[in-house]
Amino acid sequence: MQELTKYAFANAKIRAMLSYLIDEDFFSRLWEATDIYELRDALKETAYKDVMEKITSGTIDLATLEKELLRRDLNIHRKVSFFLNTKNEKELIFLLIQRFELEELKVILRIWNKKIPVDKLEDYLLAQRISYDIDFKKLILCQNIEEVILLLDETPYKKPLIKAREKFKEHNSIFYLEAGLDIDYYQRLLGAVEKLSSLDRQVARKILGIEIDIENINWLLRLRKYHSLGIGEILDWVIPGGERIDKDNIRSFYATNGLAKVIEGVALGPYAHIKNLMEQNVYLIENFLYDVLHSQIRKVLAGFPFTIGTILGYLILEHKETRNIISLFYAKGLSIKKEDLSPLFNF
Repeated sequence: MQELTKYAFANAKIRAMLSYLIDEDFFSRLWEATDIYELRDALKETAYKDVMEKITSGTIDLATLEKELLRRDLNIHRKVSFFLNTKNEKELIFLLIQRFELEELKVILRIWNKKIPVDKLEDYLLAQRISYDIDFKKLILCQNIEEVILLLDETPYKKPLIKAREKFKEHNSIFYLEAGLDIDYYQRLLGAVEKLSSLDRQVARKILGIEIDIENINWLLRLRKYHSLGIGEILDWVIPGGERIDKDNIRSFYATNGLAKVIEGVALGPYAHIKNLMEQNVYLIENFLYDVLHSQIRKVLAGFPFTIGTILGYLILEHKETRNIISLFYAKGLSIKKEDLSPLFNF
């Protein structure tokens, strides 16, 4: 009863918004679009109407369109935050909003590290401010990582960058900075989950645990070619808090079989099918993992009572839908054949 009372307003709003998500049948129609203009017209029948109507009959700038779609996604996250009136739940959504800023920061760090000339920095940013005041123009002009860290002094990004700094300088690889930011982000996200009620905490841990498993498995897949890495260094960059993939089972499989067998070893429970996909397109593996996540989300959405899991589930589905549509526009813009599109998408 307490959960029903707490989420009464959010329940009605989120259930209504769920009805606007695109189903598989309609997405199949989108696949049939012959070009980006036909795709645009089809999407005018959906909740993306406002964004699509901004696209004129002239040449479509796909980068600008991607930015508009992501900005819409960001605004939906902010809208959902207004549906909640309790501190701990709003804090969790604030952290989900912060994910957009984190992705921007990682892009800007790549630009800074490679010293890529930038005419209009705004092209890489969704908003002037998402969560914190960050002077990205000054950031790309920094002479070293220490200056970058100093600029981020009033943000939560300072601490993980300090921790990853020496590895970054040793290997001259931006990977360590990005991995450090991701680990810290999920730790803060799980920390916010611990402040929720018992039922909310249980549901949120399950959903976010599967997300963390996806991040860790993708990281291990990228690692397969780096056989010289020691187990200590591998474990340093594993995100804690996964539903089934953790440091202990990775350590066990590595010690027995080496890194080449780790992925097969973590194919546990609902992830067992990964063994059959090992040598196939990496998109198929990622899509399979998202199928597992979406299966869990569908269970939450069909359950009772309404919990924070319904909000998390909706935002994850909405964000993935946005990414699917962005991928479809790029695929159509590049004239990729339909039979080559399916590995790019999941629902």
